[in-house]
Amino acid sequence: MKGFAVALVTVSVILAVSVVAVAEDNHCGLKGTYAFTGFGNTFEGNLLRFPAGVVSTNGTITLDGNGNAFIREAEVVNGMLLNAAAEYTGTYTLNPDCTFAAMLNGVPGPIFVGVVADHGKQIRAMSTIPGVQVNYTNTVRVHP
Repeated sequence: MKGFAVALVTVSVILAVSVVAVAEDNHCGLKGTYAFTGFGNTFEGNLLRFPAGVVSTNGTITLDGNGNAFIREAEVVNGMLLNAAAEYTGTYTLNPDCTFAAMLNGVPGPIFVGVVADHGKQIRAMSTIPGVQVNYTNTVRVHP
């Protein structure tokens, strides 16, 4: 649960009531593999029942252009490596204004929301999980 909980705060990665297919030629350019670094905090009594503390993640998220996501990441909490090779699958939706939302399979509710920038070259996102504050930086597309 701890590794899964950290993934929720990363990319933590993604808010769909239903999956909306994203056309391969979408005007936002959201498709490919993105490198990310996430950092933030979990607070006492958070929804994930995760220990309060500093959270860091580093990895990749692959978005297939059809609403499916795959995440690989290393997870650190309070300076301790919890999982060097966590892997998660989920879904995402993309709106006409280039905002998006993401979910992880098996987790109720959204895990993060964000916006696509620079014609799909970058993503800016943040956690939507109560008791978890994670902001994502340095999220750039590394493979089309």
